[in-house]
Amino acid sequence: MLPSILAKQLEKGIGDYIETTFPMTNEPFKGSVQNMLATKGSVYHEPYVAVRLPFRVADEKPTCFEAIHPAYLPYVHQQKAFERLTGDDGRSTLVATGTGSGKTECFLYPILEYCYQHRGERGIKALIIYPMNALASDQAKRIAELIYGSDELRGNVTVGMYVGGQEHTPARMMGEHGVITDHETMLNSAPDILLTNYKMLDYLLVRPKDALLWRDNDPETLKYIAVDELHTFDGAQGTDLACLLRRLKRRLGIYDGYLCCIGTSATMGSEDNNGNILEYATEIFGEPFDKDAVITEDRLSSQEFFEDKEITEFTLPSADQVAELDLLAAEDELSSYLNHAVQDWFPNFTLDALSDEGRMELSEELVHHSFMQAVLNLTGGTYYQVSKIAEELSAHYPELKALQDPTVLINSLFALISHARTGKAGKLRPFLNVQVQLWMRELRRLVAKVDPDEINYGIANDLNKQQAKQYLPVVNCRDCGITGWVSILNERSNATMVNLDAFYNLYFRADDKIVMLFPHSHREHIAGMIPGRICLIVYK
Repeated sequence: MLPSILAKQLEKGIGDYIETTFPMTNEPFKGSVQNMLATKGSVYHEPYVAVRLPFRVADEKPTCFEAIHPAYLPYVHQQKAFERLTGDDGRSTLVATGTGSGKTECFLYPILEYCYQHRGERGIKALIIYPMNALASDQAKRIAELIYGSDELRGNVTVGMYVGGQEHTPARMMGEHGVITDHETMLNSAPDILLTNYKMLDYLLVRPKDALLWRDNDPETLKYIAVDELHTFDGAQGTDLACLLRRLKRRLGIYDGYLCCIGTSATMGSEDNNGNILEYATEIFGEPFDKDAVITEDRLSSQEFFEDKEITEFTLPSADQVAELDLLAAEDELSSYLNHAVQDWFPNFTLDALSDEGRMELSEELVHHSFMQAVLNLTGGTYYQVSKIAEELSAHYPELKALQDPTVLINSLFALISHARTGKAGKLRPFLNVQVQLWMRELRRLVAKVDPDEINYGIANDLNKQQAKQYLPVVNCRDCGITGWVSILNERSNATMVNLDAFYNLYFRADDKIVMLFPHSHREHIAGMIPGRICLIVYK
């Protein structure tokens, strides 16, 4: 996926949908929707793009595991999580790091190690709560593969997923790609680790049959409670979860301060609001979190990332090449787009840009490109609008000023960054993560200025009292496309708009006070509109 290109395609697709949904065939409304979509800030806010720099890597592999054998050096934030969570005295922790940061491994490795060290002991030792069943199923596969790949864990640690309903053929034992999902099997012999959601946890605490799941748990059997995507449990849902966890502790006789509680989220916060995060987590889990409990991400700076990367590439795509890339992106020809973009930026590139080897070589070429380094030194891993990047860099790269739309060139660079990979053939890893935020306005209470020549749209809540007097809601016939304004007739038979809430109530009740106004340059009969409503023709 190429986020920088996808954002533009989404804008176009949404625009096409709006135009198709509300066809407008009469003047001056004809073409007004296209004009609105083309007006900067009217519907879309220019996307914000960030190239997330790599996480800082630890100097050595963790020494706190006997049953876990990581293939790579952990990130620094993962190492901190391992140190806090591993062992019989694990401390409650919140992992607030970005997407792709290995949050699951932060708590999963310590939990698996704990279950291995306590192998043979009956009862549920760890409870992992997910906000969605789909997320639980995806994580279950990862956990099963990790256990199967470890000689120590395989056969010694079991995982069950209890999320409601039954699969057509539920699994009664651990497999290479799956965990136990058969309810009867889990009730007869509880797994070491239970994956569930908060609604099912409620059932597991109230249904007599499900009580068998906890029969082997004494007050010190359950050690870990992990809640994935903790930020989703807010408001009433957070209150429900907090009550459930307190009921669970009372049911099992767990004393305060014994549990090691874990919350993860990519959007939970940062070091700037640690106090609020800790207070929130304490209320949810009902357990203490010390002041160092929040683990945030630690990324390289752009200077560190490019420290030993000498600049050897300077080529920028020409105006004709940029125009061709813009056309290929609009036509959704992504393979052709990538091949052209690679050749435009790196004319001497000889490998197949779509192959594993080509994608790895592309990452090597990118880090030595002058413009690539300039963009990352400017943005520093934070969100920027592409037009702002073009503006900031145009003094050093005057070629940008000669382009009709320099954002196309910069977006093509972001596309190459998204496509590039590191690692080795068959086991590729992302080079850098490109994140795009696309904002679109809700077209709720859209109104149009009453004008015989040019239609300007606005959102009712954005208009002041004086402006609001010139705007009315719009009525459109999807069959013929004729479009006009709609309002309410007052006692003097004037079309007025005092209160939109009152108008909508009358409109959807088909009240006879509703009046429609249609602009026409000559007298003609308007047929096919909604019967029972007054239709007026406004002449130029």
